[in-house]
Amino acid sequence: MQKTTKLLAAVVLFLSLYINTCLAVLGVDISQPAGTEAWRCLKNSGYTFGVVRCYESVGRIDPNAVGSVASAWAGGMTHVDVYMFPCPKCGNPQAQVREAVDNLKSHNTNFGMLWFDIEGPQYWTSSVTTNREFFTGLVDEAKSLGVKIGVYSSESQWIPIFGNWAGGASLPLWYAHYDDVPSFGDFSPFAGWSRPSIKQFAGTTSICGIGVDKDWYP
Repeated sequence: MQKTTKLLAAVVLFLSLYINTCLAVLGVDISQPAGTEAWRCLKNSGYTFGVVRCYESVGRIDPNAVGSVASAWAGGMTHVDVYMFPCPKCGNPQAQVREAVDNLKSHNTNFGMLWFDIEGPQYWTSSVTTNREFFTGLVDEAKSLGVKIGVYSSESQWIPIFGNWAGGASLPLWYAHYDDVPSFGDFSPFAGWSRPSIKQFAGTTSICGIGVDKDWYP
């Protein structure tokens, strides 16, 4: 009986892992140009969504964003989002969001969500209050423009910048943990987030001739 119970438990575990694997959705995010052939290669390798950088940390639009997004759709991606790496020390978060969104819209760029890349305390000020006001400016402006938004961050990045502040908790969370495991099993709640939406589980990997980070959602 004990052997049978152990066997059944093993079968259940195998089936649950198999089902989760089959239902899982894999994708990549990029900060460099990617053409249609690269995206097609990624699609053939099992990746079905992409997130393209549209704004750089130095305070300017990414000139490759429009072309890379168009190529992602042409290459067969099911979903294509963009992410914005803001420049807090440049000031005026509203203008930065408008610049990023206007550039995309002026080229009729089709994208799903705009993710705010919140990482690197060195890019931010030493004032938690100032940082919170800047972030709120990003969010409020994006909402006023009718853009769907989310936050890319992790506890190790968010807390030094904002403290244990739940100012982004109403938005979807995309977090990073490079354990090479496409699962939320490692996630610990922070800053009001109890469950993430996407996990970046591997960083700076070369696939299909381009540098990517690997992402997953169930």
